[in-house]
Parts: sequence; structure tokens; C-alpha cells
Amino acid sequence: MFPFRLIACDIDGTLSMDNTLSLRSVHTLQKLQQQGVSIVLCSGRSYPDVLSLRNQHLLALDMLLLNGAMQVNAKGQILHATAIKKQSAKMILQMLQKEPIAIGCYDETHIYSLEEEDRPSFQKHYLQSFTDTTPVLSCFKTITETDLPKPILKIELLEKDEEKRQRLQTRLSTLQEVKVTTSGWDNLEITSPLVSKGTALQTYVAQHGFTKEEVLVFGDSENDLSMFSCFPNSVAVANACTQIKNAARYHCKEAKEDGVVQFLEMLIKHTV
Repeated sequence: MFPFRLIACDIDGTLSMDNTLSLRSVHTLQKLQQQGVSIVLCSGRSYPDVLSLRNQHLLALDMLLLNGAMQVNAKGQILHATAIKKQSAKMILQMLQKEPIAIGCYDETHIYSLEEEDRPSFQKHYLQSFTDTTPVLSCFKTITETDLPKPILKIELLEKDEEKRQRLQTRLSTLQEVKVTTSGWDNLEITSPLVSKGTALQTYVAQHGFTKEEVLVFGDSENDLSMFSCFPNSVAVANACTQIKNAARYHCKEAKEDGVVQFLEMLIKHTV
């Protein structure tokens, strides 16, 4: 019998490196599902992003998205969403508008790109990471002011200059109204202070009757750290950041080598 009842896995930099899943990954995940193992994707991505990826490979998986701000079931139904308070979101955006950086916002179904003269385009930068931009592009809306029409679940900043990015992260981290993390070397992600992948996964585990010991967690970036803190059986891919490597109980090969799948195949082999 497979030693875990639930696999909770980050996507970018962990399960995938190029916005797609290898056939080996899909086969292994489907095999585990057939054995009764539950799988939940835990990602900073938005619903349109992961929906296109999931549909591409015909995987019926539950999802914890936008760093845990939104829970979606395998049928694609949004079960829960935690937004940044409207006044807090407006205050943050007004503050960030003074910075020459790419700014994007997410609600449950759309991505908003703050497009202004002399401001780097969030939409342009964002879509560079997608091989097939059509599903995601249709979800983009342009805003030119901070009075957003819907509750915002996440604000994302793209800044390649490390010094500027660290300065912004330090400044934003002093605000009690929001939580700040990162999923890569060039971004910052802002959510409600009530939101984290770890908190969302704890809720999911309680809903489905799992114990902490029955959960196996995979991750690579700072936004995965809360899951590693909440669950004892954690696995860092070899390309993970130092914080994740230090927090992990186990380690596997890099994402580009299908490290997650190799680790899962090893567990399957030793439990047959």
C-alpha cells in the first residue's frame, strides 16, 4: 500500500518547469489516483492558468490556487475564496503605482494588468512564460486606476532588479493588512494575511479526514514554506530555494528531471 493518502504538490519549479507536464508525470499521477491516493495541486497560479494545464492532460484534480486564496474541486467548482480587504487592496495599489514596476491583480476568474505609460506591462511579462497564451490571454483585463470592480485575491509584482524587489518586500512586509511572499526570483505576491498554502492545505486535510502524517508535500519556493511548516513529510526538489531545502524532510532531483515523479515512483516500487 502506498504510504500516503494525500499528495500536495506545487506546480511551477516543482512538478513542471515549462508550463506543461511530462507524459511520465501524468501517467504516475493517474496511477496513484487509481490506487486511491488523493492529489491536490497547491499553486500561486490563477484558476485560468491551472485549468488550461489540467484540461490539457485530462487530469481531474482538486486545486488550492493563488497561494491558498481559492479552493477549486476536481469538477472545476470554486468552493472558497479569501480576498484582500477592498480598502487594503486599494491602499497597496496606490502605493505601488508610484513604483515603475509591472503590476497585476487576480480575482476568481480574471487577471488585471495595470497598464500606464512608462510602466512595464504585466500582461506582456506574464504571457512570456506560456507556450499557448490563448486560454490565459482571454482572461486578461486592463485597468488604469486602482478602483477595481471585483474583490482581489492576489496582487503580483514583477521586478527583475533584486535590490528594488527586496526593498519593496521589506516595505510591504511591515503592513498588517496583507501577507507578502514570492514564488520566484523576479516576483512578489500579496494576499490577505489569512491566506497561505499551509493554511489552505490544513483546511483541505480537515475537510477530507486525513491526518498530517498521511500527507506528502512537494515544493520549491518561499510560498511553499508554510506547507513545509505545517506537515512533517515534505520534499524539496533539487532546484528549490535554500529555505525550502533546509525545511524539507526529504529531497529529490530537479523539476526538469521529473524529480517529483521519480520520488513517487520510488515509493510505489517499495510498496508493491
